[in-house]
Amino acid sequence: MEDYKLITVQRKEENGEKKLIIHNPTDLKLIGEGSQGAVFQLSEDCCVKIYVNPNAALKEGNALDRAKGLNIVPKLYEVGTNYVIMEYLRGPNLKSHLKKMKEITPSITKQIIMIRKELKRIGFTRIKTSIGHFILTDGNILKAIDHSDGLTMNDPHNPKMFLDLKKLGLLEQFLEQAKGIDMESYEEWSKHINFRDL
Repeated sequence: MEDYKLITVQRKEENGEKKLIIHNPTDLKLIGEGSQGAVFQLSEDCCVKIYVNPNAALKEGNALDRAKGLNIVPKLYEVGTNYVIMEYLRGPNLKSHLKKMKEITPSITKQIIMIRKELKRIGFTRIKTSIGHFILTDGNILKAIDHSDGLTMNDPHNPKMFLDLKKLGLLEQFLEQAKGIDMESYEEWSKHINFRDL
């Protein structure tokens, strides 16, 4: 069944705001959407992301392929003209989890640091990883999603994750834990990001 090929997504601007227009003539369940496209569940273990820009599908496929075997991103199954079929990750995104818990554990801090370091090690040049782009899977294991610009944009110190943590009142806790877990990462962030100005 390739019903997903009937789904289209477009981005339109209305009143100065970009809006995603989704045309879904199928029974596939919408499970997420963002600026790049929309994600639909295909099966218990599989989902498809339909992109506004076909080039973004190719870039995301390349990024997921580069990170295969690391178990920090979804498994890649297929890349099409405007879609990527990948592993469906069950669990809340980290932003929702932290809002609910009102604290960040050292285990989560350690995993965030490890994922960022691994992405950099394998050649990612944009380490965006907003906390909404981490999924907390079974066993409290973090995986990172949404990597279409990971290999093509030069932005290794994107402050989005730190801004997200600050808005939740968890930035200081995260940074204190990070100092104890990996001083090298903490010092690198401090050189490139002024935490006080976030």
